[in-house]
Amino acid sequence: MPIRNSFFASIFLFVTFITSCVAHSTCVPSFCGDVREIKFPFRLRTDPEHCGKPGYELDCQNNQTVFNYKSRKFYVQEVNYRSYTVRLLDPSLRNQKENCSVFPDHRASYDAMTSLIFGWLLVDKDINYVNCRGPINSSRYVPTSFCSTNTNAPNSSFSYLVIGEILQDSDLAGGCRVETVAWSAAPSISPNKSSSLTSVHQALAYGFELTWRRDFLCRGCSRDDSCILEEENDVPICRHYCKEDTPVSERSFGCKVEYYSVFVLFYGGALVVLKYLVGIPILIAVVVWQCKRRNLNTSNDDGLGNKASSSEQNC
Repeated sequence: MPIRNSFFASIFLFVTFITSCVAHSTCVPSFCGDVREIKFPFRLRTDPEHCGKPGYELDCQNNQTVFNYKSRKFYVQEVNYRSYTVRLLDPSLRNQKENCSVFPDHRASYDAMTSLIFGWLLVDKDINYVNCRGPINSSRYVPTSFCSTNTNAPNSSFSYLVIGEILQDSDLAGGCRVETVAWSAAPSISPNKSSSLTSVHQALAYGFELTWRRDFLCRGCSRDDSCILEEENDVPICRHYCKEDTPVSERSFGCKVEYYSVFVLFYGGALVVLKYLVGIPILIAVVVWQCKRRNLNTSNDDGLGNKASSSEQNC
């Protein structure tokens, strides 16, 4: 019987593999504008649904590849299938002006996309739009003025672009505040070296990078698995964990068995303990009752002149 089941399971897996291969073999890479290869897990919205994963749909608008996230639109600058990265650009940052810095359309909202699909790359740098009440003499603070086309920030004579993560007020010079933040993966800028306004504007126009490596490589792990990926290894390790906060109805079959087996073991053990706790006193009571009954019978026999043996007289 086990051999027969293994045979049918092997046939099922083989048919599934062949079907998947045939389905994906019918998917021809698309292109749009500068992005010359759009393939799984991405697809253009006009391509067959099986050619991409949900959440990875792209649009081709006026020969420009576009990624839409809810109401936000980003230009796709590059897709790198070797490093599992996609470089996106806030549309307003494409054409920076020489005499002022344009604010991003989607201010401080990029992190909303770092969900189960995408994740940040460590090479991304924060570019902070900072207003100050007075002049700041620091190489980190690149002097500029803010364009009034898409910002409500108050006019200030002392506006700067500051590269690097700002987590708290102490990370800023006195009398300064952050108006908004943009991100860039441009290798030309760094928090550890001074930059010109031109180089920062070029970095803003370069865009920021997100990775789909974990979601893509861990797609074989179940919902109850913890996927472990090493930096230099694209082979995922699926470690099984049954999460307690997951409703039982949404758990995998294995986790349901594990969940109910705990109750079976608990209540089964409780019944065994109860059996001994109740059974032993009853057994003792029965033995005592039988002894008393035997002694009573022995006394009656003695009254009739019959002599009982010593074993019958002692219980």
